[in-house]
Amino acid sequence: MNKISSVAAILVAGILSISAQSGRTTGYSESGTTRLSSETKTPVTNSDPKTDVDVVKVPTDLVTIPVKITTLTGRPVPDVRRNEFKIFENGVEQEIAYFSDADQPFTVVLLLDMSYSSVFRLEFIQLAARIFVAKLREHDRVMVVSFDEKPHVLCEPTNDRRVLNLAINGSEIASGTALYDALDMLLHDKLSAISGRRAVVMLSDGVDTSSKATDAGAVEKHFGAEDVIVYPIVYDTFEDVQKNRRKDAEVRFDDNDRPYTVIVPPKKGEREHDYQVARSFLKGISDQTGGSVYRVSTTTNLNDAFTKIADELRRVYSLGYYPSEDRKSGATYDIKVRVYRPDLKITARDRYLGK
Repeated sequence: MNKISSVAAILVAGILSISAQSGRTTGYSESGTTRLSSETKTPVTNSDPKTDVDVVKVPTDLVTIPVKITTLTGRPVPDVRRNEFKIFENGVEQEIAYFSDADQPFTVVLLLDMSYSSVFRLEFIQLAARIFVAKLREHDRVMVVSFDEKPHVLCEPTNDRRVLNLAINGSEIASGTALYDALDMLLHDKLSAISGRRAVVMLSDGVDTSSKATDAGAVEKHFGAEDVIVYPIVYDTFEDVQKNRRKDAEVRFDDNDRPYTVIVPPKKGEREHDYQVARSFLKGISDQTGGSVYRVSTTTNLNDAFTKIADELRRVYSLGYYPSEDRKSGATYDIKVRVYRPDLKITARDRYLGK
């Protein structure tokens, strides 16, 4: 071996030895992506690593981010410490001012679609809601809200199962579907006054026909400014609606007394396009808030969906930072959350709306 090769070998061995002694991983995972980085920087420590004491300080300019962390196979990761996180806004690192990994109680709005199309799924919806209530822990609270052409608050936040089940059983089918208006009311009139971990779990086909106060884009934008996670649980009513249209179609008779069906163009809420819009909206608002869309057709996978949602809510990390630059009202700021461990799935808000 020549002299240059010997020196190179010694240097490589030294580097490997130092790396092994440090015990540091050079990989990280980031929200919006699952990646392994070769970056060698260590994350900035924003607290005493021995204590990770939570200081709850929530002024109006604090940006809070619920963060879910799982393995690539979906198993929750409960032991990530504060000094393993980094937050970036528009590519600029922000100092973490608030951190919580506690298994905290949550407040959930259970939003039930009671529009006419849901007459095909009424018992299904009510059973689903009761299943979710049964998964409550002692300090978790649920608000029950139904909507048709307007929202109806059936029960304010409570952990009393009897009250919750009475509210669920009191939901009734009516005409119209004002999903966007219902979500807008919840965000501005109800959730804004509730502290702690908040989420909306809505059972709906997602098709809006009656909203007047707002639209899909505005709802997505407003939820993007808040730390409320949205979980749509979607059941498909398209085939039921089509069957109902055929059943209710007018039958006439021609000059030879032969019956024929009068073909009437589908109305809003009956078209395939309306269901495509609904799918896009539900995916958009869940992605915007760090939630997930669950598609269900049986009580079995519905129960699975509720189990996963309840488990996720109990394992959400809470991060907060004070923006390093002045906010511009209505401006959008991109957010990335990084965890210094490889091969994890990080789910978090990907943007923030300036106020």
